[in-house]
Amino acid sequence: MERRLSKKDLMELYGVDRVTIEDWRRNRGLKMIEVSTHSKYITEKDLLEWENSLKGNIKVKRLNNQSVSE
Repeated sequence: MERRLSKKDLMELYGVDRVTIEDWRRNRGLKMIEVSTHSKYITEKDLLEWENSLKGNIKVKRLNNQSVSE
């Protein structure tokens, strides 16, 4: 069976709080499987796909106030 990561696992992995994980779900396409209102998880494969999908979308603010892709 494929490894599953809970919200708590993601919070520890990325050093963020529950609000951030929920923001990622609602606004950044993080697809978690909802077992119940208090139990959600994502497979390791889906998490890696989500991370890879973000790589081209990250913007860096430079000192000259221009945004460029990494």
